[in-house]
Amino acid sequence: MEFRLLGAVEARTGNDVIDLGSFRQQCVLVVLLIDANQVVSVDQLIHRVWDDAHARRATLYSYVSRLRKALSCTEDIEITRKSGGYVLAVDPMTVDLHQFQHLTGLARETADIELAATRYEQALRLWRGQTFAGMDTAWLNQSRTRLEAERRTAQLHRNELMLRLGRYTHVLDELATSAAENPLDERLAGQLMLALYRTGRRADALRAHQRIRVDLAEELGIAPGPELRDLYQRMLTESHPVQLLQGFARPGWNGFIQRFDS
Repeated sequence: MEFRLLGAVEARTGNDVIDLGSFRQQCVLVVLLIDANQVVSVDQLIHRVWDDAHARRATLYSYVSRLRKALSCTEDIEITRKSGGYVLAVDPMTVDLHQFQHLTGLARETADIELAATRYEQALRLWRGQTFAGMDTAWLNQSRTRLEAERRTAQLHRNELMLRLGRYTHVLDELATSAAENPLDERLAGQLMLALYRTGRRADALRAHQRIRVDLAEELGIAPGPELRDLYQRMLTESHPVQLLQGFARPGWNGFIQRFDS
């Protein structure tokens, strides 16, 4: 059985989609899958699913019973009562969320740029839309925000790797879309500028800098940082080739271009 949380919530066995019941019942499953193989207390489940510590426990017990029945088609998955809560015993690699985190972890650990880029690509392909789409509880919304941040970090690292590998056209369309959706993100703007520049679109690269310069001034009253200004000047004068810094994966962004003197 496979569980999909990175989009609409689904459980599948082969081509068959399992009926997971009502919205709240699905929320119970999602909470247990996020903390797969760990005890989630009854109080935590109630709070995360209903945002209400006074919700009826009998309702929770009923949902757990129905989920056990729905998942009974496989012997590898079991919901058990333990230490005042419940544990969903499952192979984490059957849950797309845990696959994503595993692959991005592998990507961060490898020094092989090609392999790291492949791992990030594999991880990002698991996403089918908004995490646990349509579910609206305070705890799940917080989890969604955290996971979206993880996705965004993976996208930025993947972009930088692809640019270092010279695969500018591979990421150009997605960079353009992402930059339009995040007009104040300097790191993303820099990636887009570099991809445009390296595909022979120097004028568009310079216009991309102009857009973020105006947006930053109008929205935040600030100018682009020194890294983006330096990138712009190099592209404007074409005095030296523009490349990525070797420290692309360091925490925080403190520049991503350097000069290679001929």
